[in-house]
Amino acid sequence: MNKKLRNIALAGAVMCSALAADALELPVKSINGHRYYYYEVRVGDTLPTLAGELGISRNDIIRYNPAAADGVRNGMVLYFPYEDFAQADATTIRHEVKRGETLFGLAHRYGVTPDDIIALNPRTKNGIKSGETVLIPVLQESTDGATQPAHTPNETPLYVVEPRPAAPHGSETPAAESSDAASSAVTIVEDAPAVADADEAQSASIAVVLPFALGEENPGKQAQLYTDFYKGMLLAAEQLGNEGTPVTIHVYDSTDFGIDEAIRSSSVIIAPEDAAQMARITDAVADSAAYVLNLFNLKDESYLTNASVVQANIPHAEMYAKAYQGMRDRFGNIRPVILTNTGGRNDKAAYLDYIRERYTADGIMPVEISYSGTLRSSDLDILDPAERYVVVPSSGALNEFNKMSHALKAYRDDPSTATIEVFGYPDWTAFRNDALDMLYALGATIYTRIFIDPAGDDSRALADGFTANFGAAPMEVVPNQGALGYDVAEMLIDNLRANGGVFLPDNDGSTWRGKQSAFRFRKAGDGGYVNDALYIVTFDKDKTTQCTVL
Repeated sequence: MNKKLRNIALAGAVMCSALAADALELPVKSINGHRYYYYEVRVGDTLPTLAGELGISRNDIIRYNPAAADGVRNGMVLYFPYEDFAQADATTIRHEVKRGETLFGLAHRYGVTPDDIIALNPRTKNGIKSGETVLIPVLQESTDGATQPAHTPNETPLYVVEPRPAAPHGSETPAAESSDAASSAVTIVEDAPAVADADEAQSASIAVVLPFALGEENPGKQAQLYTDFYKGMLLAAEQLGNEGTPVTIHVYDSTDFGIDEAIRSSSVIIAPEDAAQMARITDAVADSAAYVLNLFNLKDESYLTNASVVQANIPHAEMYAKAYQGMRDRFGNIRPVILTNTGGRNDKAAYLDYIRERYTADGIMPVEISYSGTLRSSDLDILDPAERYVVVPSSGALNEFNKMSHALKAYRDDPSTATIEVFGYPDWTAFRNDALDMLYALGATIYTRIFIDPAGDDSRALADGFTANFGAAPMEVVPNQGALGYDVAEMLIDNLRANGGVFLPDNDGSTWRGKQSAFRFRKAGDGGYVNDALYIVTFDKDKTTQCTVL
């Protein structure tokens, strides 16, 4: 699968400089089937003098020859992969990467594609680093007067950006003159895939209408988070490769957009949180086959009456029912202990009322323990040492967690006391550092709409992908907006391709699970669709997590 982003320039604007250079004028030898330029260090050579003599950067010398990090010495042999340098000729220039520069910024700067650069510098497929030198193909005139790279990559670009007046923050896409507000979108177009009969492949499109605040000189945090969401979509779209139904993504700034044909004809429209704007979109597509995906407004209930709306968040009532089911699945018939801080926030009263009723109806009477200020281990002495309990606190707030967690751990670690488990809330997914360590120490279990292990492979891969392609990891918030965008794009494109370009929300009742989100849409009576998937997550003492989706 091709894992390189194409002509999508989302990194910040950068300044570049370049030096023309020829191939290394050095002898070549073959080692284990690979060719290398080599240079034997002479008396008086230093890294700076060699960099000037060879026409490459000091950092590149060290990168290819790590032993040179402490300096070079007489007789040392330096090696440089032939394929990385042999193509430097009149049709290329060398560019020493500066801090903050990205592969996509360089491509945009020199008027080439990222693939053109990667073809000359295979190592850059995972991004570029400050101090290294990359070869850039020089644009040359074709016979028809158009310019094109001197080197053309073997692969056909998968995604290209059509320049429009507006694009999410950080885009280097040039603005085109237009008086039509509705056309202020960046359109990401997928080239026709290689299929047996291309005429049978129905195209599909996704419209993204979010408040990027493009008209603001200093956009706020919220606009930056939506941009992270958009970038996550781009990463996912690229990861899906070049096979399947063509998918087009149109992106609009909801602070100033018009309802155009691209929106009306979309298979799915990702709507902004603003209820009035979402209603405007749903009204505009009422007579079409489009679905409006609500990701950001948790309280909106228009899916109950509007057949076009797909609510991506499980409603509270269903979430409580699934959470109770998760408790019973995890802990069986052991008695719950409800902890209440009489002077605390107690913000989970609704859930506690629900489980009191359900446990009581099942013939299991909860134990009620109240404390004031900070919980002490002795507050739990009323528990029978011969029994097992699951403790459920009355708040999900970090400061309330800190007031009780140490006493719970001390009690849990005492072999003479009752065996206790801990069950908590979605709020705890945001815990980091000492609080996160305490979740692992307690072996806590939580229910949550979303979850991505902060130390897991998915989290690291996402951060690495963002850093390599956009210069920085997504902002650290819960939910992670980059992961949300990634999951949503992957889910939608998978669905569209599986169904010939038509979005089928129920997807035969199956559960789709991504890096952070899980989607299982069901029909809501005569209305639209709603997601009823919920994570049950257990933190283990070995610093791993166990996740199930109910």
